[in-house]
Amino acid sequence: MAFTSAAPVVAHRPAADAGAVAIVAPSGSRAQAEAFARHGRRTVTVEPEAGRHPSVFAPRRGAGGPAESVEHRGSLRQTVKALRGLGVSAVVAGSAAGVGLADRIAWHLGLPQGDPETSRLRSDRGAQAATLARVGVPAPRGVRSTDLAEVLAWAEACPLPGYLLAPAAAGIPVEPVACAGERQINTTWPVMREAAARHSGDAHLVLTEQLPARQFVVNSVSRPGPDGQPEHVVTDVWAETRSGDRSLDRTDLMNRHNPVVRALSAYMSRVLDSLGVIRGPVTARVAHDERRGPLLVSALAVPGISAADEALRVATGYDRVADVLDTSLPPLPVPLAADAARHRIVRVHLRRSGDAADPRLGHVLRRLPTVVAVGPEPAAHARTADAAGCAEVVLSSEEPAAVEADYGVIRALERENVHAG
Repeated sequence: MAFTSAAPVVAHRPAADAGAVAIVAPSGSRAQAEAFARHGRRTVTVEPEAGRHPSVFAPRRGAGGPAESVEHRGSLRQTVKALRGLGVSAVVAGSAAGVGLADRIAWHLGLPQGDPETSRLRSDRGAQAATLARVGVPAPRGVRSTDLAEVLAWAEACPLPGYLLAPAAAGIPVEPVACAGERQINTTWPVMREAAARHSGDAHLVLTEQLPARQFVVNSVSRPGPDGQPEHVVTDVWAETRSGDRSLDRTDLMNRHNPVVRALSAYMSRVLDSLGVIRGPVTARVAHDERRGPLLVSALAVPGISAADEALRVATGYDRVADVLDTSLPPLPVPLAADAARHRIVRVHLRRSGDAADPRLGHVLRRLPTVVAVGPEPAAHARTADAAGCAEVVLSSEEPAAVEADYGVIRALERENVHAG
């Protein structure tokens, strides 16, 4: 296994030779399809059978979205036949619910893919923690189950200062809930199970130790090297900052020379090997405890596309979508190392108390000097009962003070209730 923390930048094949990208079980967002379209790639969605898939993955068609869709009705042969007829040459998962099916579809199409036998390890945080513990890689203590009695028995046998109850499926819009003990676990359990099943099709929950350590988002990409062994590259690391109520405040791009980034990168190489990651992107959430070091919270083998991707490309030369596409094709020789970030990049997460934001807010934000992206539109981002509705504003500049000044303005607008309309 080879490993590096420098992002590769390689020459890319002409889009005309590339064919279509199949996005399996896409989330409600069209961000993936739009990102591939900007790279000249036609997209085809693979949707679970109507009425049997989680409601959050219902097809959303419209401007910028995929023009073609295939409904998977349980017959892999028919789905593969339809995708072959549409000229699909790459397959990516659009959500945790699509990881296993994407692996199987790619295998039958003869395209590069992960091992279908280990798909769950790349989308299920409970399975991930158990696997890491078994091979000696540090991970949070916890239990994965659909049985409340089993979970309560584990909590009684493993008394801790605090617990965190979360869906087993990674990356779905259901926030983990902190529980002090049996009473709160009992209260939260039925609501969380219903939300997990609705958003992922999987009602399994995980109860883990509550980690007070700061959390980081670690993006990586993998591909087989010349000797056939996977090479893992940590492309970017973001530090999360939360406010007093534990809601997400901001996410800062970290310099790859930071000692914490180096520790997270080395840890992720062990994690990716343990989870059977052979190729493709993984977005991981990792806590860094001063005493225990990095601890994996969750990992998801889905492209971590966000509104900050263009700012990341300008700052570092790293193109996330192009690299995702490259992992679906034989690697080109001699990748070049990207420079360290020349900009401060901050993703500011807006919190709103109302059902909709003032539609003028997007225009106000875009006039701030360091704002480079606003997405999704604050006025259009609907709240849900089990996910915090927030828009994301991306700030980027070579002048850190300018970024912090605009961050202060955004929070001042929030205090004046402009975000709530």
